[in-house]
Amino acid sequence: MTKTRTIQHRRSDTAKARSQQRSRRKIQLFLKAYEYCQECDADISLTIRLRHSGEIVFFNSDGSWSPSKEQLATYYPRPKQITWQELAARYNP
Repeated sequence: MTKTRTIQHRRSDTAKARSQQRSRRKIQLFLKAYEYCQECDADISLTIRLRHSGEIVFFNSDGSWSPSKEQLATYYPRPKQITWQELAARYNP
């Protein structure tokens, strides 16, 4: 049985520190997506929309593969959608 992970939050006091932390996390997320793409021979489409600024940043491992919800519905086996509530339940005991 696998051990559940807990995500530890570090308090950032200043706006600059919070901004730097968000930037580092975004960079690491894209780096992990790239590594997964390379090591596991997978196509990855990752999109991030920042709520406070509305900025959209995306990574697409294959320029022609960025499926819409309608296209995903036609795939077999059906794609799994993971919600943030499921992730929170998994990582927060």
